[in-house]
Amino acid sequence: MRNGCERCDELEALGRQDTDALIEAQLAMEVRNIVPNTIRDARLEICSSCPFLVNGLCQQCGCYTLFRASLKNKNCPIGRWQKY
Repeated sequence: MRNGCERCDELEALGRQDTDALIEAQLAMEVRNIVPNTIRDARLEICSSCPFLVNGLCQQCGCYTLFRASLKNKNCPIGRWQKY
């Protein structure tokens, strides 16, 4: 299990389309913890040029960047989102 996250391990085992649908479903349950789309998009833009991003996964924390970038209480594990 990567970083103690069973859910991330389950998502990784699925195809990308299924993964995106599950991420969206999980985010729907996080209504009070979601950042505005502008912040999420800025974070994802930063991630897009990161050498630790592989197939939508952060190799530093093991999370899907779409999920992590959407949550208020999450940070970039290497500090690249400091502005957001």
